[in-house]
Amino acid sequence: MIALSQARTKELLAIHGWSAVFLGLLLYAVILTGVVSVFAREIGAWSAPLPAPAGAALLERGLDAALKRLAAEVPAEFHEDSFFFPDTAGRIRSFFHKHDQRAGEAQPLDRGVEFDLDPATLAVLDRREGWSDEIRARNLPSALADFFVELHVSLHLPDPWGLLLTGVLGLAMMLAAVTGFLVHRHLIRELFTLRRNRETLLVRRDAHVIAGTWNLPFAFVLAFTGSFFSFAGSFGIPAIAMVAFGGDQEKLIETVVGTPASEDATPAPFADLDAMLADARDRAGGDAGFVSIAHYGRADALVTVSMFAPDGKLSGATYTYNGASGAFIQQKPTFGLVPSLGNDLFTLMAPLHFGNFAGLWSKAVWFALGFAGAYVTLTGILLWTTRRASEPGWQALARATHWVGYGLPMALAAVPMARFLAPLSGLDIHAAQNLSFIAGVVVASLLGGRLRDLDVLRRALLGVTGTLLVLTPVARWLSGGPGWTTAAGHGLVTVIAIDVAVLLAGLLCLRSAARRPTATIAMPVVATADADGVQTA
Repeated sequence: MIALSQARTKELLAIHGWSAVFLGLLLYAVILTGVVSVFAREIGAWSAPLPAPAGAALLERGLDAALKRLAAEVPAEFHEDSFFFPDTAGRIRSFFHKHDQRAGEAQPLDRGVEFDLDPATLAVLDRREGWSDEIRARNLPSALADFFVELHVSLHLPDPWGLLLTGVLGLAMMLAAVTGFLVHRHLIRELFTLRRNRETLLVRRDAHVIAGTWNLPFAFVLAFTGSFFSFAGSFGIPAIAMVAFGGDQEKLIETVVGTPASEDATPAPFADLDAMLADARDRAGGDAGFVSIAHYGRADALVTVSMFAPDGKLSGATYTYNGASGAFIQQKPTFGLVPSLGNDLFTLMAPLHFGNFAGLWSKAVWFALGFAGAYVTLTGILLWTTRRASEPGWQALARATHWVGYGLPMALAAVPMARFLAPLSGLDIHAAQNLSFIAGVVVASLLGGRLRDLDVLRRALLGVTGTLLVLTPVARWLSGGPGWTTAAGHGLVTVIAIDVAVLLAGLLCLRSAARRPTATIAMPVVATADADGVQTA
């Protein structure tokens, strides 16, 4: 490993620790919600009020007839743009819309009609009309999954502040990963070092180092890709436009995306969409994940088909077709106008961040590594505050760490309960989810203020979390969701699997809450380095 002087090691340890002190709790929140968001699609199918048939929702044959049927039902003004894609609840979602200006707002917004389609029959399951933000608020099938994803992406803060904050947190995670790598000189040995018969704090330190060491490559990849996504839209595009194009964002978009084709509003029948999808599947060797149609019913209609990644690859291709003739136009890079190394690197960002390139197997690995990242973040702050427990200022941080570390899971566990119980009481599902999360934060705050012993506080929060999780499958069933027998008969394996996972998580929380506290022996505050390596983290 890299040889560092004791003074330099102390400096890096200070950077490693203080970065966690200032941003660690927010970083923990982003990582934990990201762990949940890995299974957003499965959570959508599990929480949908009308579960879709077994199997993935694919854009298969019959979509052409559905497109033309739906296009005839909506006003012609909404033919400006439309798209189809399989959503997190296992349905096919379609949105016919136009770009419009809402009174009193500076930025344009989409307005139109959105449909949820049964993936097997393409029958309409739900219809919503209005502005895009209003439509999203009325979209019930993916409400729960959307809540977790939005909390992870922007902490439910308004744009661009939420994205900027999560981008900064990603940079803090990279800083922690790099400094953690540098200060542990015997990295290979520390992969397997857990001294179970030593002092409690030393055992906790070893567990923190083991989890952090195994997680280092993943933490760096996750932090880098997460920062990229956060900064790209909120800061990156305006910055590049300012530096390279004199502030002209339209010129930047034309350079990266291409100059729009000349418009031709002559009415023209739309070609066979099923034939275009079949051609795209033959070219890509996989299934279509997103279909976008511009200027439906006109001579300049353009169809863009984005494909899922085929087996053995991390990303899928994107093809464009002439909507009036159905002729293939080109394979379009995601970034830029021609194939390039930059485009290849850009397309790797999403699968590396979301772990969705190998189905459930890659998601399971990403879930485990993400959970380890959350554990490392939380235990790192707890170790830091435990070594300084005699100082009043650090006692406040220790209490805040317990409040966030164990209170956030409790607040998150309250959200599915609200999702399932809201229809029984006639409440708006989105409002109920938001209020339940806020209520969970308030309850955790009250417990944090009243329970002076931190271990008692930890056990109380874990007890409430475990109780909520154990009761969640019951609430799902009471809200009209299918029981296990019905789910098994219809091939809804995801429903049963998530029920079992939630029950096991609840039982583990209850088991941890029932454990008696163990004595903690204080260790020196000052970092030291000897033949065995750094003794603090």
